Amino acid sequence: MLELLKVLPMTLLQKRIRALSTDLQKSVARLERDVTARDVHRLRTTIRRLESVIGFTNPDVGKKQQKALDKLEKLRKRAGRVRDLDIQIGLMAAIANGSTASDRRAMTDLLKARRQRQATRLVGELRELDHRIFPRLEKISEQIEGLFHQTKESSPLEQSRSQLVEMARRAPARQSLKAARLHEMRISLKRIRYTVELAQESEGKKELLEELKPVQDAIGDWHDWETLVATAEKQFRGRLNCPLLVEMRALYSDRFSSATSAVTRLFEKFVSPERRKPSTPAVVADLARPA
Repeated sequence: MLELLKVLPMTLLQKRIRALSTDLQKSVARLERDVTARDVHRLRTTIRRLESVIGFTNPDVGKKQQKALDKLEKLRKRAGRVRDLDIQIGLMAAIANGSTASDRRAMTDLLKARRQRQATRLVGELRELDHRIFPRLEKISEQIEGLFHQTKESSPLEQSRSQLVEMARRAPARQSLKAARLHEMRISLKRIRYTVELAQESEGKKELLEELKPVQDAIGDWHDWETLVATAEKQFRGRLNCPLLVEMRALYSDRFSSATSAVTRLFEKFVSPERRKPSTPAVVADLARPA
């Protein structure tokens, strides 16, 4: 009856959500004083992990609790804008072409100005944050305890593997993988990784996380360059063939190739080519939609 309890006692999820709530409070307090790249990243990942626990257990939350979760999602997205700019500023240092120095300075100054504006908005939202959000998260944790006697179809590890197999079956061949589909996969794989983290410690969990990490890194690197190129094309829209843009596009193309290769290698581990179905990306889109 209680098959899940053999692999994932609900008390582990309770402890996780409470620990994440504590981490969230600490991140909020630090960011109100100083918007560091490290704390922005920690805020985002903490909220994502909270969302993952709640999404897996699917408790029946009330209106006030749902309002708290909606506020957290908004906060995560605001922090994401700061995080994206932090990464883009860092990427500018990877461009070594000396002839692009003045354009690189202009781009870096633009990104830093945008980062300052987004950081100011983030601090404003943090200072307006209703701190009743934390007892509401505690209430959700209590509801998760109430789910102790309910069953689940699978453990987080089994669920994640099943999702990966289904994604692999429906994935297009590398040569036909487009940017829009890679975006969906990026979000879906991120969701899957956070679900894997909910599992008890085991060799299977460790191996799956090790398989997912380089793929996520490759796709994330590509996405960062894509965003940076889009910003540069707007900045230099009157000089579309300027040396800086030429180099950025080359780097972006290289990262796209690396990302598609990484995805292909991952999916080959979960399904043989003859079992693939060239169908619509329903499963990927469904996983990506709430992100």
